[in-house]
Amino acid sequence: LPILLISLAIIGGKHFGSSSNYRPNSPEDIMVRYLRDKYGKDFKLVGEMRRERGSAQREHYYESDAYPIDDTRLRFRVVLDGDNKEHKYEKSDTYLEAGRVLAEEDRLRPYAERIFGKNTKIGVEFRLCERGEASMKGMVGLPEAMSICKEETADMTKEEILDSSLYNDSGLSHDYSVYIYALDGQSIKTDGDKVKIIERLKKMAKYLPDGRSDSMWLCYFIKQRKSSGWGSELKVSVDDLRRMTDSFSDDLLKPIVANDGGTDPYPIRKGWDK
Repeated sequence: LPILLISLAIIGGKHFGSSSNYRPNSPEDIMVRYLRDKYGKDFKLVGEMRRERGSAQREHYYESDAYPIDDTRLRFRVVLDGDNKEHKYEKSDTYLEAGRVLAEEDRLRPYAERIFGKNTKIGVEFRLCERGEASMKGMVGLPEAMSICKEETADMTKEEILDSSLYNDSGLSHDYSVYIYALDGQSIKTDGDKVKIIERLKKMAKYLPDGRSDSMWLCYFIKQRKSSGWGSELKVSVDDLRRMTDSFSDDLLKPIVANDGGTDPYPIRKGWDK
């Protein structure tokens, strides 16, 4: 009987103090327990563990993608950062932000499919105010945060908002982009083709949240052609789109290429160029 009890203790000891299937107190185990404690549900890590922050590898830095068991579409980042004097992990994640992005994509998708065709992919990225009522760290939804952030930045120029977003900690940002890949509407051979794209983008703009029209963008992706070797993108602000009356110049098409050492453009990150 004593031998049996010892054996059971050894077998059961694997999960003692840990609610995950990972090695106790490993970075993976700490991540999933942190997420469960914070949000009250189970999560799963996916992909390889990343050790780089920026372009440099860190000894005490771990980053992974994850998703909640109840919604495998919702992919987000979770980070353990122990590169401090005490080497204690500072934990962070983008679960709430990723949830808001997914909700916005789901809201816009029916309109995009109706305007551009059923065979259309859509994506959303945003960076909004990180202070006050509009803070995306709070529980305000994306449309509400857009409206509040519009008021918060009403006395700022587009250039001042960009400078604030990139170079200081004022907490005032206003950037919202919708990416559209209409697989059935790729032709830009004629002015008529281009006019159709502009008309459809204008229809799509009607369904965007109430924000600053000079800092909200529609990005229409055109897959690479054999002759060019890369894709291109028509990126226009809602402000500029309203002023466009007909076709557009090819000069407005921006090549979509990988960014060595940096963050790749959205279409490449999503595999739209394949």
